[in-house]
Amino acid sequence: MSPGWKHFLMILFSVVTGSAGQLVMKHGMNSIGKIHASHAASKLASAFLNPFVLGGFALYGISALMWMVILSRVNLSYAYPMVSLGYVIVVVSSRYLFHEPVTAQRLLGTLVICFGVFLISRS
Repeated sequence: MSPGWKHFLMILFSVVTGSAGQLVMKHGMNSIGKIHASHAASKLASAFLNPFVLGGFALYGISALMWMVILSRVNLSYAYPMVSLGYVIVVVSSRYLFHEPVTAQRLLGTLVICFGVFLISRS
């Protein structure tokens, strides 16, 4: 495997892991409910005891550790724009996992991101 592909797969792993953390944390927060100022402390305490929220933080940590490896090997101007793939993953996953609406405008923006990442990956 060429270094270019290896770096791309490392970046993809970090982005997917970070996106998974976001999705797992959202699932946990859905079970906690909305946080309002009147009961923020108790809700946040519950959140930090929720296994899904904790799992989301763990996935973020794994993603961050991989990102450190990536930063030691890859130009930041190449790697960082790839992080926007996380937005694509979260939009698509949120549609199916949480039944969130994906408007035409949001879909178009997601496609523009994909095109931009494609262009950068070719450089």
